Amino acid sequence: MSDRFRDATFLSLYQLASASVYQAPLSSDSFHGVFMRRLPPFVYSALFLSLSAAASSFAQADDQVVRIGFAAPLTGPSAADGKEMENAVRLAIDDANARQPKLAGQAVKFALVSQDDQSDPRIAAQIAQRFADSGVAGVVGHFNSSCSIAAARIYSDAGIAEVSPSSTGAAYTLQGYHTTFRVVGQDAVAGTTLANYLLDTLHAKRIAIIDDQTDFGRGLAERVEQTLRGRYANIVARDYVNDKTIDFSAVLTKIRGVNPDVIVFGGFDAQAGQVVRRMRGLGVHATLAGEGFNNSIFIDMAKGNGEGTVTIQPGTPPEKLPGRDFQTRYQVRFGAPLQGFQGPYAYDAANVLIHAVLKAQSGEPVKVLAAVKTTSLSGTTGPIRFDTNGDLAGSPYTVYRLTGSNWQDVAVINSQR
Repeated sequence: MSDRFRDATFLSLYQLASASVYQAPLSSDSFHGVFMRRLPPFVYSALFLSLSAAASSFAQADDQVVRIGFAAPLTGPSAADGKEMENAVRLAIDDANARQPKLAGQAVKFALVSQDDQSDPRIAAQIAQRFADSGVAGVVGHFNSSCSIAAARIYSDAGIAEVSPSSTGAAYTLQGYHTTFRVVGQDAVAGTTLANYLLDTLHAKRIAIIDDQTDFGRGLAERVEQTLRGRYANIVARDYVNDKTIDFSAVLTKIRGVNPDVIVFGGFDAQAGQVVRRMRGLGVHATLAGEGFNNSIFIDMAKGNGEGTVTIQPGTPPEKLPGRDFQTRYQVRFGAPLQGFQGPYAYDAANVLIHAVLKAQSGEPVKVLAAVKTTSLSGTTGPIRFDTNGDLAGSPYTVYRLTGSNWQDVAVINSQR
């Protein structure tokens, strides 16, 4: 049996068995996912045992196989982000395998086990348990802070390193677990950096703040507010919506009455585009500010009303990253250009785990975890070292401003924790 056929068969059998037991959706085979969920429980158990035995026999043949878990939304509104991250992880694994790595003198191949968490914390926790039961070496994920937070305890109990490329919610690494890491900056620092930029560069005088009450949006907004109050800035309104809100008329009508020159929105890009469109419809001329809006989703939702919007983003602009060839290699490999910022970070997150496996000379999760803690890499996105919480020891942030239909990077700010 060829290596490629054996590895592909092993992963297919494992994913099928896992889906049958946990009844969570498979990212790459929805037909099997639906079919298996209709089987009676005794069939689940029998099939899982037989396929697990077959998978074990494959794993023992010829090369060692070290599996890297990946979890992100591969369906739903954030599917494009999730797929770009998945592709980047696959590229990292391809690159690693091309170097013909070895463990204890024996050839080893890295393999991707990908799951769709649908941006749902409940499903994220189910997937985390699946990864824990299967013994993946480590996990790249999750995309949403709420999903990373929900899954963190399970990874901690199993001693599995969880390395997120995109979960910026400050609470993620503040839960007291020693298995949570991220290769991207976090909202506590981003919020402070954004607040200082609003005061020092935009010279904002009257600032309103809205958040969507998610871990991400609330975390950013609270740190912006805390920093502004610490500098005695004039916060003229503090209000809330939720991540399902589609009509912002009431909250913006109220805010219009206090005449802000800046409105900070703690929330995601699609809603931010709707916020700025409604602002302009109500005659509110304030500058919209937030985090992570610098993409085509915001532009599409704003429908020409986003001019002048300011957003902060962890990291440096893609064209200024240390790994400047990443975008080219990504496009050649997958036939499409990068759309968001997550790709390079997902690539680095995967490489953190790959390097940890090779440093530990083991695919055993606990040994990999120990190696992750002492990571020191020159990544595609920049230097990667973790502090005691699993946050980056230092992270740059870029401020973007929307001009016409283009996001222009107007400042790169190096923030140290």
